[in-house]
Amino acid sequence: MAFDVDLYLYMSWKDPTLNHSQKGYFLINDKNILNQIWLPDLYFANARTAYFHEVTVPNFNMFIDKEGRVSYGTRVTLNVACNLNLKNYPLDQQQCLIKIISYAHVKPEMNTTWFREKPIRYNPEIGLPEFRIGSIKHDYCNGTFMYTLTDTSHRIGEFSCLLGIIQLERSIGYHLVQSYIPTGLIVVISWVSFWIDRRAVPARVSLSFTTLLTLSTQGNGLRYALPPVSYAKAIDYWYGVCMLFIFGVLLEFALVNSYMRRANKYNQLAQHYKWNSPQTVIPTEVDSDNDEAYTRYHPASCLSQPQLIYKAMYFSRRALAVDQISRLAFPGKSIFWSILGFKIYVLGVFVCFNFIYWYYYLNAM
Repeated sequence: MAFDVDLYLYMSWKDPTLNHSQKGYFLINDKNILNQIWLPDLYFANARTAYFHEVTVPNFNMFIDKEGRVSYGTRVTLNVACNLNLKNYPLDQQQCLIKIISYAHVKPEMNTTWFREKPIRYNPEIGLPEFRIGSIKHDYCNGTFMYTLTDTSHRIGEFSCLLGIIQLERSIGYHLVQSYIPTGLIVVISWVSFWIDRRAVPARVSLSFTTLLTLSTQGNGLRYALPPVSYAKAIDYWYGVCMLFIFGVLLEFALVNSYMRRANKYNQLAQHYKWNSPQTVIPTEVDSDNDEAYTRYHPASCLSQPQLIYKAMYFSRRALAVDQISRLAFPGKSIFWSILGFKIYVLGVFVCFNFIYWYYYLNAM
């Protein structure tokens, strides 16, 4: 919520007491002489810290013409407060202000105005690593304030105020490389779980949890560089949706694993089936914590071995169907289905989210 600016401040005013008979301008660059000359009491109203440069000598110059017109220039470095709106971060634009105002003199005593021609000048070749300077404009912020306060009285007067407006546009390149592309790839890596054998429980669980922890760690690293704000930013929505996709992979495998456990139960029961048994004991529909433990049985109507095999194949195919649907629904793979001559276009959920996200925030810039 602050930025540093290094600037050259130029001021000009007329002081009849400084007129002289020399030709041209009279140069003053001695700090001791400068301290004996009246200077406008301007200060930067929204600066947190400010200092003049004095290496190797005080960085200033003052020229005085024969009529007493003074041209004073000095180098100043400021740390200026800037209230950032980070709702669209990192696809945002910011407007930062620099306010210059007299500390003691009201407008009738000292009126401060911008130069008529190019009051704010800057080198367009000077750039920032994260921002692009869109424009630097000038304006006025004159206002009425109380001054000379005492315990029982005060004065109210209008002060002249100069306003410098800096328009900044954040460069997206850094965040594309450091945030968006890596997190998008992490989500894509989590989809590899759909192609791993649905019976390989450790492999699929390890992949999902690894991608989830990696995404969480990367998101925490980004938050350390930002000021704490009470609203959600654009990058928070991106990380949140990426987290939901990986969490959805975990839920998908939980469903697949549930079907596979039921398929394994019926398959093992079919292998232990006794044809000569007058009454077959079959497992209930309630899943057991142990796939090989048949502790919860109840007498039921006789089921033949082919029926048990059919049930095992039914749940196994449902697990495979969930994986196959996820392979198409999660990523951005597009397919065409032909039903009664009509073609239906199915677009991946992640591609839809990217389209909505980038369309909204790029238009909001």
